[in-house]
Amino acid sequence: MGKNNVIIASLNPNLYTTKRLIEEGRKQKHSVLYLNPYQHQILPLEKAKSGLYFHRTTGTNYDDFDLVVTKHHENLGMKISNPYNALGTFRSKDLQSLFFNKYDLPAIPTLLYRGTMTDELEAAIAKLGQQYILKMNRGNQGIGVNFLEGQKSLQSVLETFHAMKDQRFLIQPYIPHKKEWRLFILKGEVLACIEKTIAKDDFRGNAKRSNGKILKKLPKDLESIAEKAFLHCGLDYAGLDLLLSEKDGIKILEVNPIPGFEQAEELSGVNIARELMIKLQ
Repeated sequence: MGKNNVIIASLNPNLYTTKRLIEEGRKQKHSVLYLNPYQHQILPLEKAKSGLYFHRTTGTNYDDFDLVVTKHHENLGMKISNPYNALGTFRSKDLQSLFFNKYDLPAIPTLLYRGTMTDELEAAIAKLGQQYILKMNRGNQGIGVNFLEGQKSLQSVLETFHAMKDQRFLIQPYIPHKKEWRLFILKGEVLACIEKTIAKDDFRGNAKRSNGKILKKLPKDLESIAEKAFLHCGLDYAGLDLLLSEKDGIKILEVNPIPGFEQAEELSGVNIARELMIKLQ
């Protein structure tokens, strides 16, 4: 395999995914460079570059300078690990909800708004039921996910956020479920599917809190939904999270354009870092 320039853009060189990508890149004799986009300057006279730029930052701090750095390297001639426009779409959960609606994908009903509480907003909230999930627009590994019981409890929290002039969240009904899946998809191929049994006290479905196992064969309905979502998302690779509702069947939770793969590698035995390094060149 020929030697290429590879940049791994991440907030921390010690993260599992960052270390694995650096390791596999060097095994394949590439020239690998680690870059923290929030410790970086853009120079107007930089020379053109070729190679692969791994965008591995999530934007949970609401600062999109990492996307600016990514676009800069694309302009210099590097291939980005996921297309720039798709990275922007799937960075925020509010934009994701619009994506699910546009392509008629089975997702959890989502309420988006700005401003003060109105009768119309109260009526919209009432339609969601009496148990709610309040999510920050940007979050990772369950951070920023809050469970609220009753409309009055939710309303008090919403009024507090409005007073703080920070309404960067969305509202969803709480969906009782005991099973979730995380699919790691690369170029349309499912490299690993983790089925998680959700603990009673885990409303986030976080991998660190719930047990997981690898599914070697996907259920047909799960496979069909995953294929449709990935077909329209415009990403080269992604983590697709789904749950099995006790009442309404399979629902999409999230499309993650910067998925971690530590658990997927450990449970499946698939060298995901190697697959990414080879197939995204």
